[in-house]
Amino acid sequence: MIKEQEYIFTRVNMALDGLLGAAAVALAHVLRNEIIAPYLLPDFFRSASRFSDYVWLTWVTPVVLITVLYANRYYASDRLRNPRELRRTAIVSAVETVAVLALLSFFLQGKDRDGLNQRALLGSENVSRGVLLLTAPILTALLLAKSVLVARVLQYLRARGHFCRTLLIVGSGLPLRRFLTLIKNHPVWGFRVEGIIDDVGREAKFVDGIPVVGGLSNLIPFLESNCVDKVVFLPEQLSLNELTPLLEQCEVMGVRTRLSLNFFEPTIAKPVLDFFEGFPVVTYTPTREMNAALLFKYTFDRIAAAILLILFSPIFIITAILIKITSESWKDPIFYGQTRCGLNGKPFTCWKFRSMKVGAEKELDRLRDKNVMGGPVFKMRDDPRVTKIGKFIRKTSIDELPQLWNVLRGDMSLVGPRPPIPSEVEKYDRWQRRRLSMKPGITCLWQVSGRNQLPFDVWMKLDLEYIDNWSLWLDFKILLKTVYVVATGYGAM
Repeated sequence: MIKEQEYIFTRVNMALDGLLGAAAVALAHVLRNEIIAPYLLPDFFRSASRFSDYVWLTWVTPVVLITVLYANRYYASDRLRNPRELRRTAIVSAVETVAVLALLSFFLQGKDRDGLNQRALLGSENVSRGVLLLTAPILTALLLAKSVLVARVLQYLRARGHFCRTLLIVGSGLPLRRFLTLIKNHPVWGFRVEGIIDDVGREAKFVDGIPVVGGLSNLIPFLESNCVDKVVFLPEQLSLNELTPLLEQCEVMGVRTRLSLNFFEPTIAKPVLDFFEGFPVVTYTPTREMNAALLFKYTFDRIAAAILLILFSPIFIITAILIKITSESWKDPIFYGQTRCGLNGKPFTCWKFRSMKVGAEKELDRLRDKNVMGGPVFKMRDDPRVTKIGKFIRKTSIDELPQLWNVLRGDMSLVGPRPPIPSEVEKYDRWQRRRLSMKPGITCLWQVSGRNQLPFDVWMKLDLEYIDNWSLWLDFKILLKTVYVVATGYGAM
């Protein structure tokens, strides 16, 4: 009965989210064209659009929103989720949905030969960017309001016995107390603990007011004489040999079980339950699992790289000519390819415009004592190996532009930790190797925070800070700061 109730509840929840998505577009249109445009915008921006231009958005938005929410596990039927996590997922999903809508409106619309708006594939004219920008906060507000309302409704229903589940807990010690505290602090989850099976045979009769119904030998008799929806195993001292027959007997009786894997509490990595070729496993990942946000990041990377390669092609041509005419020989290369370490240390060829004279690597050993960076990375002021044109393209970061090709290939991202060379990685401390757990980028937090003016350890810590706090918004801020840093030459050497 409970499974059927949760199935219905999830489908109703998805339907409500779809309606809210359509409503957000409609409200954004009204707000932009009926309130903001007539009274707050200059005449130049007051061109109003018809709601018929947005009909396709009211159909597409629910589909995109529900898909994004589903991909972000918003509908996962797991009661043990922090409400704050659900709210955060709703906010992120709203922003990602609007980003997808912006891409769709860009690709599905165009201009006719006379420069006039032509009908898009879905039957609309150009969508106002203002409407799309307003859709994001409106959709976020609607989703948050709905989540609060749903939580109140669930709390009301569960207080009257609906959507509730009865638990029997097998465990003791700190894991048991932590779990009982969670249940007590989150009544909206709708769990009711029927009793506790003490796995170490203590003689306590109650734990936090919940009766201890016996030891391990009492587990099956209790299940046979009581209605229990789920057994939660929180082993403190039980071995797998002791757990296995208990789990098997619960399986035979058709009782759902949960097994806490609390033998390792990571401080950085996040545990993710998964299946590996049919084997249930717990994956501890130091970075985010692939989700809608990361998928958008990597898709945007390749689209942006392709566009920027075209836009910057004149700079490529001019730079190539300048490198050639200032080279000692016409046979000297324009580009410089160097083996770098990518995601998880996988080697790839990283491309740059050549800014040093040919054979500069052979002179590195005699210059080691002039290193100003510290650590395994070599940085030198007024490096004699740098050519005249090389100083300019380094100062303006033009030498990094060929790495757009690496982004297009998928070796790199626009934003991410800078790719190190293998000899540097060999000298890393153990904690520094974690920076290889995310795809390297052209720009990063280090580059917009002073880059060559910062010591090596600070550089490494900034990369780990980026990995631990990654979001699309953080990438956007770094890209904006990169424009300023490149324009001013801040931190360049």
